[in-house]
Amino acid sequence: MSIVDNEHKKNYVATYKELVFTFVVFVVILFVLHPKDLLKQQIASEKSNYDLSMLYLTDLLKHSPNDESLMIILAEQSLRSGNKAQSIKLLNTLMKSENKEMKNKALLLSYELQKDNYYYIKDKKKRLVAKEKLRKLFQKIYYQNLYDKNDIDRWYNESVFLDEEVPMYFFLQEKIAKDPSNIDLLEKAYYLSIRFHRSKDSVKYIKLLMRYDTARKDKWLLDNYYMLINSKNYAMVESFLEKQSKDSLKWKQKSADYYLMRQAFKKASQKYIELYNKTKDYTKRKGYFIKAVRALQAGNYLTESAELAHRYENYYIHDREARKFLLRVYLATGNLDYASDLSKKILKRGLE
Repeated sequence: MSIVDNEHKKNYVATYKELVFTFVVFVVILFVLHPKDLLKQQIASEKSNYDLSMLYLTDLLKHSPNDESLMIILAEQSLRSGNKAQSIKLLNTLMKSENKEMKNKALLLSYELQKDNYYYIKDKKKRLVAKEKLRKLFQKIYYQNLYDKNDIDRWYNESVFLDEEVPMYFFLQEKIAKDPSNIDLLEKAYYLSIRFHRSKDSVKYIKLLMRYDTARKDKWLLDNYYMLINSKNYAMVESFLEKQSKDSLKWKQKSADYYLMRQAFKKASQKYIELYNKTKDYTKRKGYFIKAVRALQAGNYLTESAELAHRYENYYIHDREARKFLLRVYLATGNLDYASDLSKKILKRGLE
């Protein structure tokens, strides 16, 4: 039987105070043996043990209490570890720094900290106040170009969160440059371009939407049409309408209505007759015929309106409503012979 010597087997457990003492000694040794900048780099790169890093940093700050580069690292490590009170204290100091680089870093960290705090606020009024503070910080970050150019998605999302449309439009354009067929981005950029009266951008985006958003092509065609009208580029409007109305009764109708709106009465009448000839439904045909005649009347083309009405007289001789319309046209234009002839036809055929 062997005898075990318990004295040589005893395990040793270090106390917390001893660990802290070890850390302090270690930091002092590192501080003496290694350049300070190297230490900063090593601590700043620490991602797993923030508490340990903060011990190092706190001790280093005792030796260099005005070292803002140490403050910014400690502020970030405090933020990551959840020690927000310490982070706020350090950042408030750094925000007043004369060193522009330190001040900018503090600004970015302050935004991150306040954004995190925002979600813990329950009171609606306090939330509004907190959001306004975030908005002011965000505006500084955007207008001073402090955001990370490689993290456009994040800052675009922040602009949406704060409803900051100018930065939102800028970041959208950056995102579209990388993903030019993204329908959602193109639509948002299109409506913002209209809001900001960026007509060239609006044209660009709506062309891309018509190309890529095939499921809603009709919507974008209609938007394009109204955009052209609002631009008062009437030559382009007419060119657009001629192209779209070749194979579409819907657009031929819009073409006729457009010329009527523009007081191009003969052109409008012509388009309504084209619709009349392309349509099989009797009620719709009659409507187009009446519009064609009235368009000429509106332009004071009285002779032409009477001639057009007379040309279709026999077709509508059995339609009481149409007969009344024809008689009113003849009388209004002074064509009493046409009115008389039509009245005789009605009596001869026993029509009421």
